[in-house]
Amino acid sequence: MKQIFVFLLFFIGIAFSIFSQDIDYVISDPNKEKKEFNKPSNSDSTIVSNPDYVSYILTSTAYTLEKKKIRLSGTDVIFIKGSYGITDNTMFSINISAFGTFTASLKQQIDLSDYLKLGLSASGGRLLFFNFDTTAYFGGGQAMITLGDRQDNITAGSGFYLIKSSYDLFGNGKDQFVLHNVYVGFQKQLGEKIYIIAEGIYFINYKVFTGSAGVKLIMGERMALNFGLMPFGFNDPSSNNSDIPVAIPLISFRVLLGRN
Repeated sequence: MKQIFVFLLFFIGIAFSIFSQDIDYVISDPNKEKKEFNKPSNSDSTIVSNPDYVSYILTSTAYTLEKKKIRLSGTDVIFIKGSYGITDNTMFSINISAFGTFTASLKQQIDLSDYLKLGLSASGGRLLFFNFDTTAYFGGGQAMITLGDRQDNITAGSGFYLIKSSYDLFGNGKDQFVLHNVYVGFQKQLGEKIYIIAEGIYFINYKVFTGSAGVKLIMGERMALNFGLMPFGFNDPSSNNSDIPVAIPLISFRVLLGRN
């Protein structure tokens, strides 16, 4: 039971470290393959929106939603998230899950250059709730830097989170602990409506590794579907051997609402 609880806690923590949409993809000449990543005017008829540029599958890019845009997302019918662009560089999000999660986050995008963005986020709330004997709360922050445009980019990030639990997770008599994670995410556009995504996350102080690899499909102009696998591995301190006990299939969606 304890191992299952720890696994769920890490899984939820990973999912809700996504704090996280839109430079558009334009082909100026149908007979040429050259891509132009300049934001098109409203008169352009060749726009293919990317409604999922604020995150990969599990981790976040440094980008935020544009002002007054709304983003709804969900993963494996368990995690649901709603985000709103307060300004073009500030985004507010609320997360809920089937495990009793209710958290809020605020994310700020800082433009270092056209193709280099810094993101800072803070979040907190109830991470897990089955009953009053099995409850966990958390608070913390994360920083990430993204190189590239909203189609092709790479992101490196790091976060610190304090988790307070009513359950002795590790049998050491402690009811609170700190998670420190680092991650790298990558996204590459293969065609107008298909991307490949890969990311890795490592929790330094608990020697836990996870991540995902998959594809993103753009449906219409405002919806994206992600399909991937999430490995989950850890280092057993008793034997100092690494083990990967499971790879979880991931299916998630993102829908962009609000003004064009």
